[in-house]
Amino acid sequence: MITDFLLVLSILAVSTTWGASNINKQCRDLLQCSIQKKCVNLPVLSKLVDGKNISAQMYDDIDKYTDYGCIFTTGCQDECNDCPLCLTSKLQIVDILSGEKSSNECPTLMDCALKCVSESNQDIFQINKCLRQDCAFHCFDGSCPKCSGFITRVFNQMCAAGNFRQKVKGYSGPCYEMFHEIVRAKFSDRFENNGKTKGHSG
Repeated sequence: MITDFLLVLSILAVSTTWGASNINKQCRDLLQCSIQKKCVNLPVLSKLVDGKNISAQMYDDIDKYTDYGCIFTTGCQDECNDCPLCLTSKLQIVDILSGEKSSNECPTLMDCALKCVSESNQDIFQINKCLRQDCAFHCFDGSCPKCSGFITRVFNQMCAAGNFRQKVKGYSGPCYEMFHEIVRAKFSDRFENNGKTKGHSG
């Protein structure tokens, strides 16, 4: 569980020192590895999305069956180390867990993660819940495009490999737009409260 928490934090605290234009070139192998090493449970996800409309549950299923620990360490460690975006995010984990803010970029997301840690009484389960329920939204609300851009690319890999475009009911657009819609379904109330109508996914 500790490893799961650290890697959830890693993907939320995705590096802010590398522009989105570098992601495809330097992290392509990492994204491909996430599928090849079965860090994403495509057989289960493919069944769960087949014939279903886009919904908040679809977001929850994708979150549940994506093993970030595998993507960042156990399955794709070499690819992660070769991807500055991934490697730097690991270093950020140490700073956040020690209560330090390592970057001035994505301040809303970083402040939320730090608050989760500071108010958790070192309860890993509580931190994990806080990050997933409270902080994940800030990856998609337009305040941290580098975070949303990276996670969208992870989704694009599973979408293409799992043939989601042909399986999700009533959808015929590209994978990245599908993810926009899934994010919007998950966080619809929070987008409305913020005066936004659509998720930003890079």
